[in-house]
Amino acid sequence: MGVKMADGTGWAVTAFSTTSFMLGLYNAGLVDLKGLAVVLPVAFFFGGLMQILVAILEIFSGNPFGATVFGSYGPFWVILGAINVWFAHDIPLSAMGSAMAVFLAMWAVISAYFTIASLPTNRVLTVILALITIALILLSLGAGLPSVLLTRVGGWVTLAFATLGWYYAFAHLLQFTYGRNVLPLGVVKRKPDGAN
Repeated sequence: MGVKMADGTGWAVTAFSTTSFMLGLYNAGLVDLKGLAVVLPVAFFFGGLMQILVAILEIFSGNPFGATVFGSYGPFWVILGAINVWFAHDIPLSAMGSAMAVFLAMWAVISAYFTIASLPTNRVLTVILALITIALILLSLGAGLPSVLLTRVGGWVTLAFATLGWYYAFAHLLQFTYGRNVLPLGVVKRKPDGAN
């Protein structure tokens, strides 16, 4: 008898949203940047490792969408933490902005096609991914130009998608514990095969 795989979506989205919200507070200018290092262990172990573990579970459960999304955003957090801890000192200060702009822009591209791929799922997930894309574009421009204003706006958009991500994760958790849909996600109703 095979082992039943649990749906790790709520866990992964909680990890992503929590880490994103913390970083968003700093990018939005709501807390003192001197404390930014507190985000790094969260990025490594919660935002990063947890999503990678869920991505592996999603592979075994036959969900390529979840595996690809969590298997991309998990490493994003690990890489971001690694850049700050181990590699930033190897980048000249004059090149740091453009380097981070390239890094963030690449994940904006990835997030854009995740957004398109999510369209047949539910509206909340699509909005979250669209906001992630917008936030990464703003943060990339903010790092590359450089522009404090764009970084601040990107921080606020990050807070928005992280909050919506918590809602999404909470909806998944309630669905399991209550055995029914409690919070609406705007599930897209697909037409039957062969329907026009």
